[in-house]
Amino acid sequence: MLAFVTGWPAYATEATAIPAEKPAAPSAVAAPETGSSQEPYEKVHEVFSGNRTIAGEKITFPQKNASVRAIVVTLEPGETTAWHQHGAPLFAYILQGEVTVFYEGIGDKVIRQGEGVMEAMAVTHQGRNTSDGETRILAVFLLGDGRAAVVPEEAPATSLQ
Repeated sequence: MLAFVTGWPAYATEATAIPAEKPAAPSAVAAPETGSSQEPYEKVHEVFSGNRTIAGEKITFPQKNASVRAIVVTLEPGETTAWHQHGAPLFAYILQGEVTVFYEGIGDKVIRQGEGVMEAMAVTHQGRNTSDGETRILAVFLLGDGRAAVVPEEAPATSLQ
């Protein structure tokens, strides 16, 4: 049985949670009568909001064959990723630990548990687990336009290694 949150559309049915009828366009979920007029939820902790990557690049979304791929990357203490770029927008959220990412031409950025970022796309970078335990990262790729999620790169001339 489903539990319903105040403010969810009235057209959802308890048995199926599928709309009996499509809502009239434009579609929007109304905010609950109590609380914020912008959030339909009582407790919200924003982890990212913006239109630029961590490297300052403008975020552009795929136009053709759009899809989403979500993975959890686990790094052991001291473990590094390969040098790479991203061919598509990537939202990363640190579930556990911390990662220090070296960005070519920018330097190090530390991202800690509970923080979210839009990862750099056209900047070569490498992540390293700089915590004492495992680091787990939720990586959500916004794919499409024939772009690759991860593009292997050579280590830049000025790197940590």
